[in-house]
Amino acid sequence: MLTALTSDGKQVVLTRQLSLTSLREWRKNESFHCPQCKEPVLLKVGDIIIPHFAHLKQTTCRDSFSEGESPTHLLGKIQLYELFSHLQLPTEIEPYLPDIRQRPDLLVTWQKDKIPIEFQCSTIPIAHILERNAGYHSVNMNPIWIVLTPPTVQDSLAFVLTHRFTQFQQHFIRHIHSSAKETLSVFLTYNPSKQQFHYLSHFIHLRGTAFAMCHSVMRIKHQTIPFAIPATPSTKDIEELTRQYQSARRKYLRSVIGYNQRGIHHRFLRACYEMRVQPVQLPGWIGVPTIGEEAFTESDCEWQLLLIAAIRQTRTTAFQLNRSFLHSFIKTFEGDSSRQLEACQNYVDFLREQRIDIYRLDKLMGRDFVLEILSGRFLAMHARN
Repeated sequence: MLTALTSDGKQVVLTRQLSLTSLREWRKNESFHCPQCKEPVLLKVGDIIIPHFAHLKQTTCRDSFSEGESPTHLLGKIQLYELFSHLQLPTEIEPYLPDIRQRPDLLVTWQKDKIPIEFQCSTIPIAHILERNAGYHSVNMNPIWIVLTPPTVQDSLAFVLTHRFTQFQQHFIRHIHSSAKETLSVFLTYNPSKQQFHYLSHFIHLRGTAFAMCHSVMRIKHQTIPFAIPATPSTKDIEELTRQYQSARRKYLRSVIGYNQRGIHHRFLRACYEMRVQPVQLPGWIGVPTIGEEAFTESDCEWQLLLIAAIRQTRTTAFQLNRSFLHSFIKTFEGDSSRQLEACQNYVDFLREQRIDIYRLDKLMGRDFVLEILSGRFLAMHARN
């Protein structure tokens, strides 16, 4: 921990402005106590580990006070504290909130609102994250979680990249709502070693937990409050997102036969067989990024082809569908049914808008719907926000 009380009750915050020499001299003549349990704590000043306080003996205080923090977490917490202080915002480091018995890394006051800031460097049970969020919400606080930048992202200079999100990481994606149904999803991370924020945004689901996305970097000295929102992707960025989406689509269609171990029992291949089309020959309008597509773990090619097959079995068209049909269709998939229903409805709307004849799989194979969809989505999204 980075805070303690001196013998006369004054609070101490270990910032980088305090030299190691002065800290070593200070601890010779001063005693320190935990702000919460009031038990003695030791000021540790090494040549490698960041100076910090630690309890001298086992105490229940450790349950709510960070103990055994990594150097990365300590450094990031100090840098964020200095950022908010530099912005002249009232900022408390490691404050104890007695009403909910929680201690955020930082508590920042902005426009009369108190905002808990959590810098998360390690993987912990998701239940703990949900519990802490519930505690903050119970006292009308909306926390902001900043995750340690993943190593693969730290080393990347690309403006567009692919990343597989762990289930843990997915809980820290912020959804910024616009006036329409589209939302801007942002994964905010921080890298203390380089003192820079990495933003991942404008996600395009590929398959499973893999996404293509925009990647932007901001030095901590340029950060603002409220946190900056990623800019609209450039035409070049959108073209690269399109390329990566199309590349993942082709890879899936080429590999679905070679790596298939279920033969004709594979639902996607069986649908291709019944519709007399090879996977690699699917028209461009099957396998397009629709809003809400990430609700399916399957490739867009797979669930959209299965939807087309289901519609054809009823001998109707996309113009004649009703919601009850879509409800029945999504029952065969695992996941959030409400989000899957939204994705299906958006795909059906796309088929209607493009006036696509789902019984003619040999038509419209050369048109690049993906570039049109992504260009329209991101430009419209930022125009509304």
